[in-house]
Amino acid sequence: MNEFYLSTEFAVENTKEPINQQIYRFLKKAIIECRLLPGDPLSENEVSSKFKTKISRQPVREALIKLAENDFVEIAPKKTTKVARISKQDIFQGADIRMALEGYAIRKIGPALNDAVIDSLEQNVKCQREAAERYDLHEHFRLDDEFHKTLVCTAGLDRAWRIVEGVKGTMDRVRFLSLEYALTPIIVTSEAHSKIIQALRKRDLEAAHDAMYEHILTTRDQLQKVMSKCKAEWFRD
Repeated sequence: MNEFYLSTEFAVENTKEPINQQIYRFLKKAIIECRLLPGDPLSENEVSSKFKTKISRQPVREALIKLAENDFVEIAPKKTTKVARISKQDIFQGADIRMALEGYAIRKIGPALNDAVIDSLEQNVKCQREAAERYDLHEHFRLDDEFHKTLVCTAGLDRAWRIVEGVKGTMDRVRFLSLEYALTPIIVTSEAHSKIIQALRKRDLEAAHDAMYEHILTTRDQLQKVMSKCKAEWFRD
């Protein structure tokens, strides 16, 4: 199991969010960021011990069940629960879903597009470049999510973003492997985003749509290369 995960303690936040949801969110993030790798064991007792405040196994069990429902962990009766292997088909279908929804969002964004939105996107990309220079993967990925969410939600498609966010999880697991193993330069993402912004600044929605398609297709192709170089046992189908 990843040493970073083992050496880190976590505190339950004093919010209205149920503990099981907090645990789910924490574990999902750890899996997506590859602090927990495919095949890593994940017992209820071990997860419980990671939190500074004593918690029972019940909310941990509930979080693991929800993670299993979303294909992040594999629970087998009377066997060790493990971090799920990454589905190659989910990667490819995720790219198709993103192209369909985010491409549509670009075409629909016209009436809501103004200089303030574009300036915000440019500031985001500037921060992405700075994160890339520091090689701050977590901040770079956060800004990447914010960039895409801004486009989709500005188009008035908040529910579509929930779908995109849902399929991104599997893709992001491989993206973190890609960057952790230095297989894809981190700056590539901000360069693709700049191309989208240039088209939006000219109010050329068709060119922006094509740039988004190219960006997602390039990401898919890069992830396919990553999968071919990583351990075969981390993947399925």
